[in-house]
Amino acid sequence: MDTNQTASRKKMTATPATQPAKGGPHQTLLRLGKDGNKFFSSPNGEPYVCLNFEQSSKAMKIKHKNFKGLLTKLFFEETDEAPTSDALNQALIQFDAIATYTGGVHPVELRVGEHNGSFYYDLSRSGKNSVVEVSANGWQLTSSSPVYFLGTPNMKPQVTPSKTDGNLWRLLKHIRFKSKTDKLLYLVYIVSCFVFDIPHPILILWGEKGAAKSTSSRITRAIVDPAQRDMTSLPTGLHDLGLSLQNNYMPVYDNLSSITPKISDLLCTAATGGGFSTRKFFTDDEETILSFKRCVVLNGINVVASKADLLDRCIMLELDRIDEEERKEERLIVQEFERDMPIILGGIFDTLSKAMTIYPNVQLSSLPRMADFAKWGYAIAEAIKEGYGEAFLKAYKRNRNRASEEAVSAHPVASAIIALMKTTTLWEGPVAELLNVLENIAIRERIDTRTKEWPRAPHALSRRINEVMSNLKSCGIDVVIRHGGTHKIATIQMTPARSRQATRKKKKAA
Repeated sequence: MDTNQTASRKKMTATPATQPAKGGPHQTLLRLGKDGNKFFSSPNGEPYVCLNFEQSSKAMKIKHKNFKGLLTKLFFEETDEAPTSDALNQALIQFDAIATYTGGVHPVELRVGEHNGSFYYDLSRSGKNSVVEVSANGWQLTSSSPVYFLGTPNMKPQVTPSKTDGNLWRLLKHIRFKSKTDKLLYLVYIVSCFVFDIPHPILILWGEKGAAKSTSSRITRAIVDPAQRDMTSLPTGLHDLGLSLQNNYMPVYDNLSSITPKISDLLCTAATGGGFSTRKFFTDDEETILSFKRCVVLNGINVVASKADLLDRCIMLELDRIDEEERKEERLIVQEFERDMPIILGGIFDTLSKAMTIYPNVQLSSLPRMADFAKWGYAIAEAIKEGYGEAFLKAYKRNRNRASEEAVSAHPVASAIIALMKTTTLWEGPVAELLNVLENIAIRERIDTRTKEWPRAPHALSRRINEVMSNLKSCGIDVVIRHGGTHKIATIQMTPARSRQATRKKKKAA
């Protein structure tokens, strides 16, 4: 064999690392990016890639800088040079098309998902056993999950739950509530956070100075959704709040004193599930939808929610002040809690698995606004201890009544109606006349009528009453507004039970 033939054969058998890529650098990037990975799009059209999908469930947006960085790394390892920007952009555009048009549609979840009746919880770790699978038959760690999970920069890995000595009650060692009923509500709420795709009440932790509100909020988040930045101040803009809700399964907003109406409305959406439309950066007509259903935690010295619509979606739990002699260094608190974390988490999955066997047979005589939470709450409470289901429903009802009282006290029109009904059991007349009556009562009761919430016209009064009609009913007052020809007629009366109660009070006073 002559020298030219030998050289030709060596060239034909060269290794891929030294052989020029057929079709150019962008073809090399396509081959490297496809190897072992699955491309698909989410229901809202966002293209994703699941890296090493046969052994992992972690999804990444194709447009994310981490995927771009990974392609650059793989290309450099094979060719000893970096890809050009053009080649990289060409490959990313093609991956986008593959995911959008040929990869199929799959939902991508944050922390918690569901498939064929089982719940899946993302421990957000690399390697084996990175997902917890929970069913009515028990729970186990698994390396392969049918649910794709999204990782965000703020997520921290979760500890490995204990399979042998789980104990949900251990959580109460680290958080102090004023009442036993609040303790039960809190335990039920925590377990419910691992139930996929149900509306979750917004948890409000409140209490006087020194009640460890921030520490309790951090502990709550560490159990459900550990994060690098576990608490933030509440964003003041809708776009910033939408991004915060999109990227955190349990966002915690610390040390609040008030919430604006627009922010309150978006928090309502986050609790019951919905979307938030915003324009993509650097475009005029392309829209992106931020969709979420989140477990939101708020804390403050007072009950920070004031709008009736938001309070209807809240659980308000009062924390007990810690005496100075009982206080510990934060370092010690964290150490003790981290030791108990695997035990607590194991107890949560034990309880959830048992609740999944109870839930299909739960039949409640009546359902409150957060009906799915109430039904799951009953099953979870029964799983904690037999007979606790009814105790949970009573505690939840009392908490909702407390929320109604908060909504009424924060609403100037509702406060004026409460004052009106202290002097009578029935009032009926035109809405315009009612506005005059309530204005006089507001002056007497020193209710601020200069606020935006106070109506200036009869039609505005009707809208304000509609906002708190259900809350007034919880306080024993029925309000009906109907058309009376040329004007609207308002009928306000005490409910029979409240009327009898008022009569007894008058007799006792006499």
